[in-house]
Amino acid sequence: MPAFWNFLLFLVFAVCLVTSQNGIPTSEESIDELVSAGVSENAAAGIVKFDKKLQEPFEMEKTDPEGAKELEQVLHKEFTEYIENLSEYDQEAYQQFIKDKHAQLSIN
Repeated sequence: MPAFWNFLLFLVFAVCLVTSQNGIPTSEESIDELVSAGVSENAAAGIVKFDKKLQEPFEMEKTDPEGAKELEQVLHKEFTEYIENLSEYDQEAYQQFIKDKHAQLSIN
């Protein structure tokens, strides 16, 4: 999957977590949601770990915009590599999860 799409999927996932109608879900809730969508538990835990890391550049933005940009690029690369190293089944399940979330956000 092209790197741009991986990052886009990651951002959609992060937005889904932050804009959940029931408030910000816990890591366990996020993992459970991914697992329910067919992603393996280990892959889901890794994806949620990256979501937590993605919050760091947003926090840095006001005090160190350049550092935040660099960190975001590093995280993007790491996340892309992580997704590319998942099993084909996990990649497909995650892609479908993101498509479903995107459709859900478009409706709301």
